[in-house]
Amino acid sequence: MAHDPAGAVYGTALFDAAVAAGSLDGASLTLSELGSAIADDRSLSRALFNPAFPDAGKKAILTQLTAGAQPIVRNSILLLVDNGRLEALPDVIAEFDRRYQETKQQIELELTTAVPIADDEAERIRAELAEQSGRQVTLVRVVDPAIIGGLVLRLGDRLVDKSVRGRLDAMRLQLRSARLVGVASGGES
Repeated sequence: MAHDPAGAVYGTALFDAAVAAGSLDGASLTLSELGSAIADDRSLSRALFNPAFPDAGKKAILTQLTAGAQPIVRNSILLLVDNGRLEALPDVIAEFDRRYQETKQQIELELTTAVPIADDEAERIRAELAEQSGRQVTLVRVVDPAIIGGLVLRLGDRLVDKSVRGRLDAMRLQLRSARLVGVASGGES
């Protein structure tokens, strides 16, 4: 699912409202549970994100899922339905969580490697990143053979690509650029 820019706006607004209401931890827990429920239950996800499913049904489901949650969270989620932006809910949750982790001086980094790495190596990388950032770092490890070797670190929309595939792609781009410059200046290609 592509990122919805409205998710950042709604997520920030919900975060600010939760801070003002003094319910930041509770809101974070509710949103985390809601996100997990949607991710784990395909039929729930299909119903909520199906444009043909009636808004009243979506609101009933969401009201039941957020029973016992702070009203600010429940009302914010129901507002997404009212505004026709429920598809932004995963991005709202992600933005809220990102800001929550920032306030807790925690960051979650996605570490992608071509092959699984040993726990002690992952811990060494995590500790080094924690020391450099001055924050508590949690690593989410992903294995993607397509990167060939090296590693890729992702924090939200920021990416540090130290993979073999990334270097090969950069070299291809440089070669294409060099050929275009050579052709444009009358040189051979």
